[in-house]
Amino acid sequence: MQNQTRFVFRQSAIYSVGNILSKLSGVLLIPLYLKYISEEEFGVVSLFETIAQFIMILSGWGIRAGFSRWYYEFKSRMEQKQLFFTAYSFNLISSFLAVLVIGGILFFFSSAIFKTNISSDIILYFSLGTLFRLLFDIPFFMLRIQQKAAQQTGWFSLNVVLVLLFTFVFLEFFDMGLKGIYLGQMVAHFFTFVPMIPLIWRNFSFKFRYDVLQKLLQYGLPLAISNILTTVLTLSDRHIINQYQNLSEVAGYSMAFKISNLIQVVVVASIITGFTNYYFKTLHSGNSTLFYQRIVRYFTVLITLGGLGIVLFSPEIIYVVSMGSAFFQTSVIIVPVLMLGMIFSGLRQLFTLPLNKHKRTRKISMILIVSAVINVAGNFVLVPWIGKMGASISTVVAQLFALIWFLSEAGKVEEINFSPVRNILLLVIWSLMVWGGMQLFALPFFSGLILKLGVVAVFVVILFLTGHISRDELKEAKSLYRSLRQR
Repeated sequence: MQNQTRFVFRQSAIYSVGNILSKLSGVLLIPLYLKYISEEEFGVVSLFETIAQFIMILSGWGIRAGFSRWYYEFKSRMEQKQLFFTAYSFNLISSFLAVLVIGGILFFFSSAIFKTNISSDIILYFSLGTLFRLLFDIPFFMLRIQQKAAQQTGWFSLNVVLVLLFTFVFLEFFDMGLKGIYLGQMVAHFFTFVPMIPLIWRNFSFKFRYDVLQKLLQYGLPLAISNILTTVLTLSDRHIINQYQNLSEVAGYSMAFKISNLIQVVVVASIITGFTNYYFKTLHSGNSTLFYQRIVRYFTVLITLGGLGIVLFSPEIIYVVSMGSAFFQTSVIIVPVLMLGMIFSGLRQLFTLPLNKHKRTRKISMILIVSAVINVAGNFVLVPWIGKMGASISTVVAQLFALIWFLSEAGKVEEINFSPVRNILLLVIWSLMVWGGMQLFALPFFSGLILKLGVVAVFVVILFLTGHISRDELKEAKSLYRSLRQR
């Protein structure tokens, strides 16, 4: 099991490079954005981000989930190539249709959606850029399933660098404002897709398998429908804020979301990506359940510890990325609330795996849809009253509801060693330490820095006392760290 742990965390560490680079690029782009566009236009960028996420979900119709679940069920390389060709062909058609439909809606109803006038050029660049992004999405997914973490991270890093480069060029040298942002993304995604064509070609076996497509859709379509509805409902927070408040309030909420989302990118996405593929590959092995329980405990440690650190240093992070903007400093207050929602979301994703293993996709869909309805209902009630804080509270309540339900359902199909009392105690202590740490925000930088690091050190001790970490596991973590450094 120690070798399994090393493998998963080594894969997660490699994936984290791409994830960190992605988030770092987003952080680096914020000062560039704010140099050339207003706070209200930054709110427009945030709304476009939610639309892009919706198109990503809409385009696949569950093919990605089915592709991941069935890839290792096909033992021969030829069958796997036929699976990839079938999935990619379907994804190509569905992506084109999704971009065409959403792009058309934006052309005709952008003023109502954004509450401001949006140039048709911006919509065109955004639509084409999203399409190019979708064209290399399945190949990225295939490399991840094949556990070629270094290769997948390399391609991902290339895309991030190109986005940074072309966005900088069009903003700095051509002074194109919002047009430059989306023209830069379009060009970057195009020049990421073109070099990937040989990789795509090598993994094709030109036989479209309708029987395989049927399996993929039977497995993934219930998830796709729920994901589409969930995406509409959960990403609606920024649009509801815009309708009841204004684009400046959207910008403030988006800044806090990006900061709290650091834990999603660095910890959650890396571990979930590294572990999920290994989980499905070894789901029939004898010790898979015990290993899963161990990963849950390690994951809890990393997400709470990392979340605490990000919250404590959120004023400094926001100050740097916003270039000292006093407007965005007001977003600090909602970072802890959103971070709690991120912790619940991360654990919820981990508890989804046993249900996927036993093909309980309809149950997954039901939970996601109900929790999303709770979220959007909370937004309609709270956003007109307390603005972005209302959206943050709604997110936490919905994610907690989903977490409890997923934990209950996962326990019915697998043995889940997740002590409610011990972990509730940990979250209560975490919340108290966050509250105490926030009292340090007003202190001078160096004295505040020392005390914040002291709070993190105390939390590590608490992790030992609650049994989330043992001395032997700490020694193993040090050994793993040394082995990663040597590679």
